[in-house]
Amino acid sequence: MNRRRHTVKHYGKQRIHPLFAVRCRLFAIHCSLFMILYLPLFARDSVVFRRDFEYVRQSTAWLNSDNASGLQYLPVSGISRAEVSVSKSNGSFVNYHQSDDSYEFGALAESFFRLTPRTVFYGKIHYGNFTGKHMGGSMLLDPYSNAFNLVEMAEDTQGSKNRESYDLSGALGVRLYKGWSVGGGIDYRVAHYVKYKDVRHINKFFDLSATAGVNYRWESIADVGVNYSYRRSIEGLNFRMYGTTDRQYLSLIDFGSFYGRTELFGEDGYVDKNTENPIVNEWNGFAVQLNLTPFEKWSFFNEFSGKRLEGYYGKKSDYTPVYAEHRAAIVSYAGTLSFDSRNSRHSLKASVESEHLENFENIYREENRTTGRTDIVYYGNNKVLDKNAVNAGMEYTANLDVTDHQPAWTLKAGANLYRRRQTTSVYPYFRRQTLRYRNVYLSADKKTVRRANEYGVSLGLLYGWGGGTAKDDGTYAQTSDSQRPPKSSDANLYREYEYLTAARAGVSAGVGYARMFRANLKGYARLAAEWTHAPDTEYLADGNFCTATLVIGCNF
Repeated sequence: MNRRRHTVKHYGKQRIHPLFAVRCRLFAIHCSLFMILYLPLFARDSVVFRRDFEYVRQSTAWLNSDNASGLQYLPVSGISRAEVSVSKSNGSFVNYHQSDDSYEFGALAESFFRLTPRTVFYGKIHYGNFTGKHMGGSMLLDPYSNAFNLVEMAEDTQGSKNRESYDLSGALGVRLYKGWSVGGGIDYRVAHYVKYKDVRHINKFFDLSATAGVNYRWESIADVGVNYSYRRSIEGLNFRMYGTTDRQYLSLIDFGSFYGRTELFGEDGYVDKNTENPIVNEWNGFAVQLNLTPFEKWSFFNEFSGKRLEGYYGKKSDYTPVYAEHRAAIVSYAGTLSFDSRNSRHSLKASVESEHLENFENIYREENRTTGRTDIVYYGNNKVLDKNAVNAGMEYTANLDVTDHQPAWTLKAGANLYRRRQTTSVYPYFRRQTLRYRNVYLSADKKTVRRANEYGVSLGLLYGWGGGTAKDDGTYAQTSDSQRPPKSSDANLYREYEYLTAARAGVSAGVGYARMFRANLKGYARLAAEWTHAPDTEYLADGNFCTATLVIGCNF
């Protein structure tokens, strides 16, 4: 069989495509310097000491919408921030694919600014570097963003993993005439994900999103908007071994709920060691926004959106197979009811998203032609996954004693609900799973200003619980003794189920300090810690997890 083979000369602890990574770093540095040094010059009014970046972002729901034409409602002339962060995490209460001992470094530059009275620009660049120990389970960058999963069957293959990511975003909103505005935005992300122990996977991730929209303001009563969005992601997978070994490695092709079949590393298939196979996802969607302002101090923002996802795994060519194809329909709603008084802002947010996803495994055969070429011929497909998931949340926020877009008090109370039902089929066998998770939380943040100094303290509480059925196996038809049931990774199944549904309590606390250095530059530092405890765990050891984060940055 004639196939194009893709090889990587360096693996293990060597980064793949090092020139590309270096260029991305240089590009990120140049963009960060541009944003930090030059973007504030475009703003007509300097940002003063007490202005808070996150409060400005949340001041109008338009700034968090996919419709970039809403940038025109920016309430200030401009605000920017640049910061670096480092976090350390430890604990056994982690999902099956996560690390119990990890650290992460990040650098961020972000800005809103008004180029002209009619034009507003938003830009962001972010770099992240994550390293985690004792990691196994999934071989994918994010198993929850794909229609299937690739899982390591052995427990002793856990090792260190590293992930580097670069994210560049930009959006522009322009007010035209007679209440009409237009806008567009783009987000570009690349990531490298490497495991340092056999079987080693090297993932190259590319994600591009673009949106274009328009809105119309009808007097001062209502704003109506509509936008189109497009997104395409590709995760290329390479599987390697360092040196030589007599050991055999099995991988589970997980069609859902850790149910599917196994493949021996080194053979053709999902984990083909000689071919880089991509997971391709493509979304197309529309959203409609309606913002009502029936009274002077009240506003009610609504956004309804729908997306269609189509994707596949493998290479589309005459001589390489596409192993599986998937599709999904996603509908969502987000609403914000706000009340603004002279020195306070109250908001109630609600959101719900529903997803229906189906995955189909292709049936194919390699056929030899008279020309000597081997072609792939397809004979249909089998439905291997039917999933329905709902994610909903509600949050009340009170910003009190607000002075120049910064509250002295920020109080929050909220709740979230997640529910998933899915059926995995490897005919004539099936596995059904249902799970649900809920949490409620409270938080308070207090800032005190003393001349050129600002002091902050925060506290948060969380309680979560869930339930369902980890697995319910059965058959669609009577089976014979010669038929073998599908393979299952029960260890990972129960770890995930316990992590998602176990009762847990969490507490977070933080302190912060900021100082005004000159009229438009404020430096700050924050130190925060989070602790989660699940008292009754069977598969996740003592059920504890802690994270400490330090952030140093500046607003200008």
